[in-house]
Amino acid sequence: MKNVLCAFALAALALASAPASPKSQTIRLEISGASLAKPLEVTDAAILDRFSIWNGPGVRVNDQAIHMEPADQERIGAFIDWPRGMVSILPSGLQRYDVTFHQGGRERMHEWHRRYVIRYEYDPSTEGGYIYLPGPTDGDDYKRNVFSIVHGIEGNWFHSSAAWERLVRPLIDKAVAAGRSG
Repeated sequence: MKNVLCAFALAALALASAPASPKSQTIRLEISGASLAKPLEVTDAAILDRFSIWNGPGVRVNDQAIHMEPADQERIGAFIDWPRGMVSILPSGLQRYDVTFHQGGRERMHEWHRRYVIRYEYDPSTEGGYIYLPGPTDGDDYKRNVFSIVHGIEGNWFHSSAAWERLVRPLIDKAVAAGRSG
């Protein structure tokens, strides 16, 4: 009996210390808008594995908010630079793109869990960009997103993460350049 209790206690400790697993993972990014001739599809797992919708305000791991630690940004798959907070004034004249995170997972998902939509804007002559989480006035994009996850700060612009700028922005720039020459 004592051995059974010890085994049970060890199993409970192992489960309690295990990291939270996301409900789904990004299997494809679709980027459209601005000067793209056709939607850009990103399917490279090395890039997709770097970004997850399951981070930011409203997300807790082992009852701890992890989105505000700058050191956590790469580890949690942030496409938004959460520690920098909301953007108070968005520069004008930026190129706008609609980005859809297509989700897949081990479990069957409702259709609305399969897509998470954001807006991305940037000026090619500057380093950083901006990401918008659709808010209540954004119709189905907002409804679809909060069906999956509610951050509580939807309807605002944020700075994009360094990883996003390093991995996704060059793909957009390359697709725009190819569209101009082709």
